[in-house]
Amino acid sequence: MKFFLLIVIIFLQIENSVSFIKLEGEMEQTVINAVSFILSSSKPEIPKIDTKEKPKISIVIPVYNEEKYIKNVLKSIQLQTLKEVEILFIDDKSTDKSVKRIQEFKKEDKRIRLIKNVKNRGILYNRIYAGLQARGDYVTFIDADDLYANPQILEMSYNACIKNNLDLLEFDYFGGRFDIDKLEFRDVFLFTNQNKNLYDKVYYQPEIKKRFFYQAHTEDILAGIVYNKIYSHKLIEKMADYIGIEFWNQHYIYMEDFIMVFAVSRTADSVMLLGYGGVFHWYENPDGMTKGVFDMDGKKLKYPDNSNKKLGDYLSMWERTFDLTENESDSEYLRLKLIHLLKDPDNRHVFAQTYHYERIIQLCKRMYTWKYSSDFAKNMAKEFALETIDLEIPMKRKYSEFFEGENLGGDDEKKNKKEKNKKKKEKEKKKKEEIKNNEENERIKRVKKEEKKEKKKVRDDTEEIDGFLDDGLDDL
Repeated sequence: MKFFLLIVIIFLQIENSVSFIKLEGEMEQTVINAVSFILSSSKPEIPKIDTKEKPKISIVIPVYNEEKYIKNVLKSIQLQTLKEVEILFIDDKSTDKSVKRIQEFKKEDKRIRLIKNVKNRGILYNRIYAGLQARGDYVTFIDADDLYANPQILEMSYNACIKNNLDLLEFDYFGGRFDIDKLEFRDVFLFTNQNKNLYDKVYYQPEIKKRFFYQAHTEDILAGIVYNKIYSHKLIEKMADYIGIEFWNQHYIYMEDFIMVFAVSRTADSVMLLGYGGVFHWYENPDGMTKGVFDMDGKKLKYPDNSNKKLGDYLSMWERTFDLTENESDSEYLRLKLIHLLKDPDNRHVFAQTYHYERIIQLCKRMYTWKYSSDFAKNMAKEFALETIDLEIPMKRKYSEFFEGENLGGDDEKKNKKEKNKKKKEKEKKKKEEIKNNEENERIKRVKKEEKKEKKKVRDDTEEIDGFLDDGLDDL
């Protein structure tokens, strides 16, 4: 334990100015040592806590077939210096021995609670439902195949929340590629805010909203992930209500992080960034709830069979975001950011493989006809829609006319349409007049030709008569 506490020196406040840092040398080794200690250490001492007392923080852990990881995430929680916690597992109808393992651990650690779904519900439901059921004043989320690499992170976060009466606190986190069977690290990364001046300050609405996909990326104060944050329980309730139970009660397995963080950016009254690393997030667990389509290098993982479902969920989150920002006149940049993410070449390739053309075009159409869209936004949506249309011929027949300008929305567009129709009618009228004139000219030509032919015939007949008379006179 002493060794583990000594190595937390690496978690001193981060002063780097980039958001994604590949760690090397001493810092990388220190993180590896911290994680390795958790994985290889013996069973921690279980604190004797009165479970009737309200916990300071509830730690929500969604589980689906995670039996070989549960021990590690639990051990990292038990090593935390904050002991007054609730460890709330929610099992999403696992088919392995996950529930059995949790029940075994529950006998030893009375802080553990278990919620068992009667059917598979998806991770968005699991997180929000369990968050609403949590008993703590504050709630945090961690995946069953991740762990806390900093033993003080929950205590530090809770103290900051209480001191500043926060709705939400965010801390830095680590990530890496790791072979859980061989216990080998391949890479370690630090995810931190780009601007160190944003740390240790309390932000309030509406600035929180403005700093989530509204300003330059260096000014963002919320990462689009859920597991590096501490939420007040009342914020969980507001977030769930904002998203809408009719939405989060459906089955989703992907991009739920974004919709949840987007919702808290609208509903949190106060936010602070804490510049310390906390969670260690694995990037190579293909057996988890959100089995990856791609790894960090864009290579296909072992289980790509649910790609269509994942990308459908991806679009569902975007569509819901558009619903929720329909009357937000200042959310154009957010919408443009989402369209830009859809335009990413890697995303486009996967969408093309899973036939989500029409949903992409519909999002472009919504952006194109949105009452607050600028000309720039309209052009971007139109450009992306036409690019997508070119990938699929039926879509071209169905939508090209719309984006070519034959069905536009707004006063300016209606005026343009009217002018175009007027010009079109004038052109058609002119063409008809030309045709009519041509027909009349042809008729006149035919009449003249007939008259000329008739005159020639009369002249020939006269010559014949004259010749007969001349011959006759000679005979007489």
